[in-house]
Amino acid sequence: MSNYDGQNPYYGGEGGGFVQNGSPFGSQGSPGGGKKPRAQTIRPVTVKQVLDAVQTHGDADFLIDGQEVGVILMIGSVHNESRSATNVSYEIGDGTGHIDVRLWLDSADDEAGKLEGVKMDHYVSIMGTIKTFGGKRHVSATHIRPITDHNEVYNHLLKSLYVSLVLRNPSGLAGAINGAGTHDDYSAGNVQNGNGNGNGLESAFAALPPLQRKIMEIVAAEDGDDGMHVSTVSRQVTGFKTEDVMDAIEGLMSEGMLYSTIDDLHVKAMG
Repeated sequence: MSNYDGQNPYYGGEGGGFVQNGSPFGSQGSPGGGKKPRAQTIRPVTVKQVLDAVQTHGDADFLIDGQEVGVILMIGSVHNESRSATNVSYEIGDGTGHIDVRLWLDSADDEAGKLEGVKMDHYVSIMGTIKTFGGKRHVSATHIRPITDHNEVYNHLLKSLYVSLVLRNPSGLAGAINGAGTHDDYSAGNVQNGNGNGNGLESAFAALPPLQRKIMEIVAAEDGDDGMHVSTVSRQVTGFKTEDVMDAIEGLMSEGMLYSTIDDLHVKAMG
């Protein structure tokens, strides 16, 4: 996966990274450690998380999942564009919502360098901060780059979800990822047939490996024309790492068992 400055913006080595030793802030976030530290690493987020971020007063830092956020990383597709002498503004959507992203420019040469490869209806990666101006929320970008590998779109979405779940319930999520769940429980999205036992869908995909079978059972139970958002699929699959879920979805798409619908983040089962 491509990253800025050759560094992984989600996870670092032993000396850093967003999620470390089961805690989003490592030892800094321990109880009794005094004032809660501000996030020192880049937080992967979705558009909806940015729109729902809480600000207690006009000068306060924004909070997502109860944690202060500084620099964010967001991935979405470019829908609209407007330019002025000093900045370029894009409307960015990622399947969870739409938000304006503003990139400030110093000169024509600056524009050529910062906007290289950014095109309408193409995915881009955005690094910046959350701002509010005139009562409307936007992202003030420091870097925008085009996405050339669509695996990065899915990986980003799942990492955003993973970090959010860790912040909300570190011990509970760790148990789920380590395989604490031993039965096919899909939380509120249990897959069931008319008899309520789920055997109908389970038998249809019995030949698949366990993870792929879970994914197909979940997606096949969704009968809407738009299919199911991959974040919804990942929330309903327990006992597997998010990266493995993403790889399995991609594999099922390459095998023709899943296909994208209204955008790259919504999938539907063939049938």
